[in-house]
Amino acid sequence: MTVDVNVLKLKSFRVVQLRNSTMRFTGVIVLALVAFAWADGPLPLATEDVATIKTATDSSYRLPEDLDPISYDIEVTPYFTEATTPQGKEQFTFDGTVYIVFDVLKPNLNSFVIHENVKYVSAVRLFKNENDEIVNLQPGLGFVRDRQYQFLKINLATGTTLEVGTKYKLLVTYVGNINETPLSRGVFRGNYKDENGVTRWYLATHLQPTHSRQAFPSFDEPGFKSTFKITINRPASFSESFSNMKLQLSIPQGNERIKEIFEVTPRMSAYLVTFHVSDGFKVIADNKDNERSYRILARSNADGQGEYALEIGTPITNWLSEYLDIDYYTMAPGIKNDQIASPYWASGATENWGLVTYRELRLLYEEGETNAADKLSIGTITAHELAHKWFGNLITCRWWDNVWINEGFASYFEYFAMDGAYPELELADQFNIMYVQSALSADSATSTRALQHTVNSPSDVTGHFTGISYSKGASFLLMLKHLVSEETFKKALYNFLDDRKYQHAFPSHLFDAFAKALADKSEESIALDIRSFMSYWVFEEGYPVLNVKVNSEANTIELEQDRFFISPSASPTQQVWPLPITYTTQSSPNWNNLSPVKVMTTKTDTLQNVATGGWVIFNVQQKNIYRVNYDTETWLKLAEQLQTDHNVIHHLNRAQIVDDVFALMRSERLSLQVGFQVLQFLKKDTSFYVWYPAISGFNWLRNRLLHTAQLPTFDRLLYSYLDNVIQDVGFDVDANEHITRTLNRFYLLNFACNIGHQECINNSVNRFKSYKFGDVASVNPNVRRHTFCEGLRAGNFEDWSFIAKRRQESNNQADEVAMLRALGCATNDQARNEYLKLILTEDVKAQDRVNAFTFFYMGDSSNAKYAIPFIKANVKEIEKAVVLPAWFQNIFSNIAGYLDEAGLVEYETMLSLIQAEYPSAFNAGTSAISSARANIQWGNDKVAEIIAIADDQLTTTTTTTTTTTTPEPSSPSEEEEPTTTPEPAPGSATVAFPATIMLLWTALAIMLK
Repeated sequence: MTVDVNVLKLKSFRVVQLRNSTMRFTGVIVLALVAFAWADGPLPLATEDVATIKTATDSSYRLPEDLDPISYDIEVTPYFTEATTPQGKEQFTFDGTVYIVFDVLKPNLNSFVIHENVKYVSAVRLFKNENDEIVNLQPGLGFVRDRQYQFLKINLATGTTLEVGTKYKLLVTYVGNINETPLSRGVFRGNYKDENGVTRWYLATHLQPTHSRQAFPSFDEPGFKSTFKITINRPASFSESFSNMKLQLSIPQGNERIKEIFEVTPRMSAYLVTFHVSDGFKVIADNKDNERSYRILARSNADGQGEYALEIGTPITNWLSEYLDIDYYTMAPGIKNDQIASPYWASGATENWGLVTYRELRLLYEEGETNAADKLSIGTITAHELAHKWFGNLITCRWWDNVWINEGFASYFEYFAMDGAYPELELADQFNIMYVQSALSADSATSTRALQHTVNSPSDVTGHFTGISYSKGASFLLMLKHLVSEETFKKALYNFLDDRKYQHAFPSHLFDAFAKALADKSEESIALDIRSFMSYWVFEEGYPVLNVKVNSEANTIELEQDRFFISPSASPTQQVWPLPITYTTQSSPNWNNLSPVKVMTTKTDTLQNVATGGWVIFNVQQKNIYRVNYDTETWLKLAEQLQTDHNVIHHLNRAQIVDDVFALMRSERLSLQVGFQVLQFLKKDTSFYVWYPAISGFNWLRNRLLHTAQLPTFDRLLYSYLDNVIQDVGFDVDANEHITRTLNRFYLLNFACNIGHQECINNSVNRFKSYKFGDVASVNPNVRRHTFCEGLRAGNFEDWSFIAKRRQESNNQADEVAMLRALGCATNDQARNEYLKLILTEDVKAQDRVNAFTFFYMGDSSNAKYAIPFIKANVKEIEKAVVLPAWFQNIFSNIAGYLDEAGLVEYETMLSLIQAEYPSAFNAGTSAISSARANIQWGNDKVAEIIAIADDQLTTTTTTTTTTTTPEPSSPSEEEEPTTTPEPAPGSATVAFPATIMLLWTALAIMLK
């Protein structure tokens, strides 16, 4: 292929000026309801915050840049069990002192502010750091607490000002809260039962993104970097505490406490500070290398569950150190690399420097109990968090409007670092279906926002940890790598890290690093203005669909780009992206040349002298952020090739075709007739990469036909698609099979059983019976989800109680959550009633309660309607149990999508009864009802056309007798993870699942997780 060497000109592009350190932007909060959750996903927004849109333009939440913090010295004494709380102290609080040394940058300051959101402040004193000379404060108003903006304002005495260039030391004495659950972030408490059934307590911190102010008064913005010295006064009866750095001194005190002093951290942001005080946590796995230490920490009875995390951690760290050309262990003297598992944690994991904290199921692995998907997520989330050591710890976004700099890089290396260390797992390929396709889904709404957009208040910040920052940020980096070459990409990353280490970064710093790397290339394959290219993709929301029209007679291909919206009624825009063009043809297929032949910078373009006798495919291996829609003739040529021999086309482009076809049909850019003709190759294709997006697409369609009389016909069509691939993967797990085969079976059988595939159901029910009567080996962890669910759907209360008891006895969180999901599948009233009551007890962790409701809705088609009276009778208890306002709203929004029209009418009546007392729940439920009715209407409008297609395809397809039986549909199609708990939460890794579940990522964003 020829190369267009014309310099890329972007004069027609609207390039947004970069923000400097003093600028304040305006912006908008986005609250998107997600049809899944980025497994461990974004943080929730409180309704009252979302309603107050003005906060997005209120820069008063930001600290002025008058001061520059240099160091913190923090001392904490926690009181969180009755036995360790002395008289005169309040249980579940902590005493704190913090010394902050800072420079003065602005003259004539008579007052200044820092962040603070503790229980109360006891005293404030100010000194000149050099000689500890006291600086007088205003009598009676020396410090003032601003609760709205969470500021502590220090007022100097009249006539006193801070001197520029002079270092000062601020001392604040305070009392902080130890919050009841991790959902409140800050400093929180948790507990676990040890091997003897004794309850043991622990204290942990989760300070990202705006919660260091709950642990200690601070400059709580990522751009302010300092060193931190942590001191913990723990009860003498407790275990050794942990923090970011190694323990330096341990000094017994006379009050049954031990003072633990930790080494000083590197320069870092305040949200990366962490400390962990516990009765029983310990090192459960250790590489025993003092120079390159890597350890796994967990509760005392988790022995044996840290070996896998230890096994993968060192190779991933070493790979990143080599690839980025900066060794992690040289970042600071004595730096450690601990990973700690917390039974209670609000997100998937958080990248505290030197002590990364994970939710247990994202770090602990137990052979025979953990399935392959969860095991793989331990690897990818570990890689995500380790990548943060460079992108997030060593350098940090200047402010949260650029959180994609932290999370985009971490999400990119989540797959590529794991792939570098373990290439046999094919994670570089899995990145496409987990992140690229998720980005395309998340960024297709009319309400989506650019990678960078303005945030100010804590709720604004929370709302920016979305699928855009994670999946689109990571996909943008993949596109960039193939645009400039991997060698240049690596050089640019080194330039970026070396230039900004121990500092904050703006996007402009990254743009400059790439420009320098390109300037250093001796030969450029394509000349371009890289700063303009990157700027457009960072500052513009959305992405294009590339419309391809082949003219075989003229040997030309006409290209046209326009913004892709998933909604058919969305108004078109005039946006034009700089679009890397890659393609291959039937006459000369080349699946490995991923460098663009040109960058398309206009609305339309034409490729000349292309051999166009057969099919063409654009966006080779789907490395770029755009969809492709071909003219009908080309679609039909692709359909013919795929049905004749699908293996001729690369598996990633087959996956792309499936994902694009469903999106194009949904947006009405492609007819259902042509789309299903293309999809017929799925009857022969058994690739995991192809079936992963196919399951999501079929789920979406089926859920819109769920309440139509013609659903059984559509299900028969789905069985005909599934027959071959189910026969290929089978129902049994081979210990030596490839991970993608195990994953394919895992997702396929969950889907098949859930839509009533009789062979799948029968196999599952029989396995469950064998398991119940002692044949544990009959239910491998990788077939446990659908087996337990179908066993309980067909079972009685005794069966339900059997799994409930087994869950209670489990010592593995992944297994515990899997059984909680299964318990929601029961169909007898006694079991359903016990399940709903269970959700509101301490036997279900607060972090799992919203998901537990969704497990119930998905468990059976009648469950959502059954839940309405329970929700009505327990609104107050539910509000208390789920803790966060956004999660409370989620209870009321999630249920609507599982109700038919009669159920929606009943639900409307219930909502009207609670409207006055719970307006946020009423609003969330009412909005969800409108969406549910729109989906039902879509199904009613399209059902005749879809069933005609089904009838036509079924007449030419011979199905097996095991799949022609059409039982009453047991439940809505499962969209992998429910649309609930926020896990990618700030600073957390995310677990990607079928693309459908990533659908509307964003603020609630799933609230992903």
